[in-house]
Amino acid sequence: MLSEKSELRLNAFGSSCRIIVDNRTDKGQECLAIARREIERLESKFSAYHPDSIVSRINQEAGTGTVTPLDPESRSLIQYVNAMWDESKHVFDPTTRLLQNCYDENGRLLASGSQLTGMLKLVGWSNLQVSSDGASLENQGMVIDLNACVRPYMIDSVRKLLLKEGVSHALIEMDRDTASIGKQPDGANWLIGMRVPRGGGVGITRLKLNHRGYALRGDFERSIIFENERFGRALSPIDGKPVPGLLAVGVIADDCLTACSAATVARLKTEQAAMSWLESLGLNWIAVDRQLQSHGPLAPKHR
Repeated sequence: MLSEKSELRLNAFGSSCRIIVDNRTDKGQECLAIARREIERLESKFSAYHPDSIVSRINQEAGTGTVTPLDPESRSLIQYVNAMWDESKHVFDPTTRLLQNCYDENGRLLASGSQLTGMLKLVGWSNLQVSSDGASLENQGMVIDLNACVRPYMIDSVRKLLLKEGVSHALIEMDRDTASIGKQPDGANWLIGMRVPRGGGVGITRLKLNHRGYALRGDFERSIIFENERFGRALSPIDGKPVPGLLAVGVIADDCLTACSAATVARLKTEQAAMSWLESLGLNWIAVDRQLQSHGPLAPKHR
C-alpha cells in the first residue's frame, strides 16, 4: 500500500527545510528530487554563505571595481530588493549584516561609538552599482546578504515546479517562510503555528494555510531593551540603532514572496503606520507591538 505522503528534510540557506508532497500516485519521491535540485541550484547561486555564489562574488570583489555579471534571474532579484528598499524608505537594507557584529545576543552594544560609526560607513544599499555589465559594491569591506529574500523566492519556485508536475497537495517550509498547494491529501487543512504573547507568557496560534504563502518577520521573544525601551532586532542603516517598529509581523498572501515583502516592510515602519499600511494591502496579517499586544485579522481572539 502506498504511503499517502512523502517527506524531505534538508538544510539550505542556513535554515532547516521540510517538504511534504502527495504520494498517492507514487510520484512523491520523484517530485521531492525535483524540489531538492531546485533548492540546491538557488543556494549555490545566491546564498551569502556559498563561496561561489553570485552574492559571495560581489562581496569578495567589493571596492575593487570588478563587476560580477548578472543573468536575468539575478537582476530580477535585485530589482525586488530595490522595491522593498524604496517602500521601506531605505530602512530595509541587505548591507546591514555587518552591524549585527556590534551587538551581543542580548542586544547589548559591544562596539564603541567610533567603531559603530566606522561600520556605518560600510552600510548602504545605494552603494551597490548595477549596470548592463553586472553589479559591484563601491567600498571594500561591504557585504550584502539576500538570504531572507531568496528563501521565499525559493519556496515559490519549488511550489511552481511541483504544480507543473501535477502535485495537488504539498507543503514547503523553510525557517519562517511557508507555502502550500491545496489541502492535505486526506482533506485536512494545512496548519502552521505562530508563537504569540499571551497572559504574561507565550502561546501558539494556529493559522490555516491552504494554497497560500506565509512569511513571518521579527521575533518578540528575542526583543531587546535599549535605552529603557523594547525593540526588535532590526537595525537602522542610518545610525545602527534598533528600529522602533513592530516586534513581529506574520502575513498570508497568494505566494510566499508577496507575504515576505509585506511582513518585511511593515516591521520597519512605525507601529501605527505599519498597521495602517497592512490594512491597506487587503491581506491577512498578525502583528506584535512593543507592548506585546497582538493586532490584525489573524490575531488570537481574547475571551
